[in-house]
Amino acid sequence: MISGTGPKRILAIDGGGSKTIAWIANALPSEDISKVVLEVIGRGHAGPSNPRSVGFDTAFLNLRTAIAMAREQATATSPCGVPQPFAVACLSLAGAGRIDEQNRIREWAEREQLSFQTIVVDDVEPLRLAAQYEKEIAQNTAATSWEQSVTLVVGTGTIACGRNGENRFARAGGWGYLLGDEGSGFAIGLAGLQAVCKSLDRGDEATPFQMALLKAIGINTPTELVGFIYQNPLPRAQVAALSEIVIGYVGSDAIAATILEESIQEMVDLIITTASRLEFGHLSYALALSGGIVCNHPSIVADLLRRLGRSQLAPATHHVVREPIHGPLLMAARW
Repeated sequence: MISGTGPKRILAIDGGGSKTIAWIANALPSEDISKVVLEVIGRGHAGPSNPRSVGFDTAFLNLRTAIAMAREQATATSPCGVPQPFAVACLSLAGAGRIDEQNRIREWAEREQLSFQTIVVDDVEPLRLAAQYEKEIAQNTAATSWEQSVTLVVGTGTIACGRNGENRFARAGGWGYLLGDEGSGFAIGLAGLQAVCKSLDRGDEATPFQMALLKAIGINTPTELVGFIYQNPLPRAQVAALSEIVIGYVGSDAIAATILEESIQEMVDLIITTASRLEFGHLSYALALSGGIVCNHPSIVADLLRRLGRSQLAPATHHVVREPIHGPLLMAARW
């Protein structure tokens, strides 16, 4: 909903498994995304705020830290130093996709007297708005319909979701590293380590690619991998970081090239599954992409788009989101 016609003070949060970003802005709202005016006046950051991975207590602590830093920049307090509630706050958090999680976060925001109106969503839903804003506003390109869209996130994990013109929702992936996350940074890094194990089983000499993987995680021989991988908790971030080594060796190592090729196809399959469930078929759709794997490697995006074209499901437009927080910022501004 759009409330009032003048600028309002809003708060946006983008929280994940590694960091939390908070932005405060003055916003002139509009139903038309091209007419939303945003003046960012405060930015803050802190550690992770995914309640599933770090727990609610740690998530709330990092939310407070990021918000306090942003408020300090924005001087969002009364003359006596008491923080003033925002008109609208949008908290977009990984691990907040279920109703019970959202209710608990909303209750925390109410206790904190954070805002007059509070929106709590997962970290995927707002990316479509972020993509549309960055492509059409920040890049000053011609407007393109994002009414029908698919969003693909490829970071430590993977997930795709989409909406059609009738506001019907579909998703694929997002099952986590034990049940899914195909094509993710974790899956790519793990495939690299599995290749090391298979090479040792065959009695092959370790390649420069394999030695680079071992060096990156601080071990000298493949036999030390068991102790590394079966730590508690599982070193997910370290394994996911190995994806950069896999990608870096694609041009010189056949195994690395195969791992990446199969991973890109997994990404394509997530998009195709989502688009097919929404019955896009010959209908055009927009594609939003986010996450370190696609943000840092344009060649992967280009390959992905080529494969979608060969499958007769190429998007009408696409955009790689650089600032995911634009999504919750726009949701708050348009509320």
